[in-house]
Amino acid sequence: MKAESGRIQRDTTIVTTLIRHLGETVSGEAMAREVGMSRVALHKRIEVLKSQGIPIKSIPRRGYTLEEIPDLLIPPLFLALIKSQEIGRNYHFLEQTDSTNRVARELGREGAPEGTLVVAESQTRGKGRQGRSWFSPKGENLYLSLVLRPSISLLEISHITFLASVALTQVIRERISLEALIKWPNDIYIRGKKVAGILVEMESQGTKPQFLVVGVGLNVNTPPGGFPPEISTRATSLMIERSKPLLRAQILAWFMETLERWYQDLKKGHKEELLRYWRQYNYTLGRRVHLEDGREGWAVGITPQGALLVRTLGGSLLSVGAGDVEVIE
Repeated sequence: MKAESGRIQRDTTIVTTLIRHLGETVSGEAMAREVGMSRVALHKRIEVLKSQGIPIKSIPRRGYTLEEIPDLLIPPLFLALIKSQEIGRNYHFLEQTDSTNRVARELGREGAPEGTLVVAESQTRGKGRQGRSWFSPKGENLYLSLVLRPSISLLEISHITFLASVALTQVIRERISLEALIKWPNDIYIRGKKVAGILVEMESQGTKPQFLVVGVGLNVNTPPGGFPPEISTRATSLMIERSKPLLRAQILAWFMETLERWYQDLKKGHKEELLRYWRQYNYTLGRRVHLEDGREGWAVGITPQGALLVRTLGGSLLSVGAGDVEVIE
């Protein structure tokens, strides 16, 4: 395990150096010195990174160059991009799994530390809310699950959902320049179509959770016409909205950094700022909505526990804690 960790750390240092000098040639001698290995050992690691898909060019008698960052999620590339202190640092990458949430829950039960991140290139049984599946084609999008161990009560679990949705929305708006909005309780929309979903699961003991698993599916590079017919009119991707593909590892790194900042604030008790941003980014409040039981009304607010307040057409005020709420345009 230590040997594997050491290899990943050295490979990450190699990729970090190449990204820092993107488009330039770095001499083998300088890189070997920075990484702390012989030039022969460096060459072997470079060949391994090439075999993993990183397009490093070896230039005889000059050194190595990386002309562009590839769209990969392998540990050396992601860890070279991430700037968070804890969240996402314990990184588990899988080519395929049934569900990243299931893997993360198992790791949590085994004592995985705070911030453990599970990412897969594809899922065979990706989990959505209320037992639904999540469209998870290979090599296009982000499918991830994060283990958190907050000291909060069961009534405060919704704050983690708010935290994840605000952090992801902020990344999409500020880093990718798309007008993302949050639909209660945990979906992200762009121009009326769903681009991401969040599922928070917990393992509890007594009145406090032992740990939480924050599952996120983000449609990044699904092309036009790439969604199944049953969701094609309701789903979108960042690529469709921006008309160009994006680097998933970079988006993931931004998300981990932004989520970590909000998480640290939440642990300090700064809940009002989080709720203020959630309301600012909200897609549901102030709109007419249709509830699962057939009633309709206006979404007028949220409770401190995250329930949606709906003023029905009959005038009564409902607190909706779970289920589907359809926004009526």
